[in-house]
Amino acid sequence: MKKIIIVLFSLLLTVGCYLDKTPSKAVTELFKKYQALDDAVLNDLEFTTEGLDLKTEKQKENYTKAMKMQYSDIKYEILDEDINGDEATVKVKISVYDFYKVQKEADEYKSSHNDEFIVDNNYDEEKFLNYKLNKLMEASERTEYTIDVDLTKEDDEWVVEPFDKTTLEKIHGTYNYD
Repeated sequence: MKKIIIVLFSLLLTVGCYLDKTPSKAVTELFKKYQALDDAVLNDLEFTTEGLDLKTEKQKENYTKAMKMQYSDIKYEILDEDINGDEATVKVKISVYDFYKVQKEADEYKSSHNDEFIVDNNYDEEKFLNYKLNKLMEASERTEYTIDVDLTKEDDEWVVEPFDKTTLEKIHGTYNYD
């Protein structure tokens, strides 16, 4: 009798683990990596930062700090899961800091206070970028987006497909929703 219980319990654990391998679970794990500032996420962020037109190392540091704040504070809710064979789409509602609005307001501020960014009778782009980055760090207003996360089943595991530009902009809070 004891052996039957052990076999049934083992079978239940095996089935339970298999049932746990869902597209939604893979997406949840991904967003937990963002929140935990996982090494893979930070490596992608470093690569992204290198592609930006930031003038100084301090600006790169400040941008990275702002994005780390964004990632660690991302909120998400799985809304739906659609599985079609070895492909799936998970619909997720995310809440992120509204960096788009912050940047837009900084640009508007610059146009009405341009003299604050003049050094030696010349417009100082570096000074304005510092201002904008400081505003990002002060962001507190949030915005929500619904995104579709595509996955493919590989070797019995659901793997998240790379995000397109629009989805990344939404995760970063920089998507132009106007």
